[in-house]
Amino acid sequence: MASYSEFFIADHHQAVARAKAREAGKSPAIDVPVLPTPGLSDFEIEVLGGLAVKKVHATGVAAELSLVDIELDTLYAVPDALLEVFAELDSLEDQEDVSELAAEWAAAEEMESTPEVTEPLVRALAAMSVAAAKAADDNAKMGLFFFSAE
Repeated sequence: MASYSEFFIADHHQAVARAKAREAGKSPAIDVPVLPTPGLSDFEIEVLGGLAVKKVHATGVAAELSLVDIELDTLYAVPDALLEVFAELDSLEDQEDVSELAAEWAAAEEMESTPEVTEPLVRALAAMSVAAAKAADDNAKMGLFFFSAE
């Protein structure tokens, strides 16, 4: 399990600068929208992605995060298709589906959590994904990134 992780909305340059500052143990100089995650790893986020893809019936969408820079193995981009899946969770007609997804994620073999912890996180990620998709519509260089370090 990672000791610190977060999602944030930025462009590639901002994302790399933020990750390098985090790796150096410094506060990032660039202020961007951030969703702290409780020490989750990229693998645990990919588990959530796989479950979310099934929940919204997005067949063929890969749940893997993309490594941003070979020299920064702590920084990942959320691919556009997966971003759309996460954003779709925010507008599901039956919001009980989000609760079920959070419970499935908490119960996954790779996780050590409870639905009380995962549900607010899934809902916050869905809302942040909507904001990231809107930011990308306004500026194609913007995206959702995930940082995870020991």
